[in-house]
Amino acid sequence: MTLILTSLLSSLGRRFAYWVAIVGAMGFAIWILIRQGKHAAEADLAIRRADARVRALQTSKDIRHDVQNANRADLERRADRWMRD
Repeated sequence: MTLILTSLLSSLGRRFAYWVAIVGAMGFAIWILIRQGKHAAEADLAIRRADARVRALQTSKDIRHDVQNANRADLERRADRWMRD
């Protein structure tokens, strides 16, 4: 009788350890995927912010260049139109 109980309990222990290992491996894989996704999202956000900053700087440079190269009459006409709008 003890032999049968011992064999049943030891097989249950092995099954339990097997399922715990599977669940642990799946949990670890999910944690890694979430972590990598978070890092990828942060990197994507940083890239988008840098692109927006570059576009803003380029626009500012273009406007500054246009204003410096425009003649006085053109600037006054633009200012009048801007004030009317």
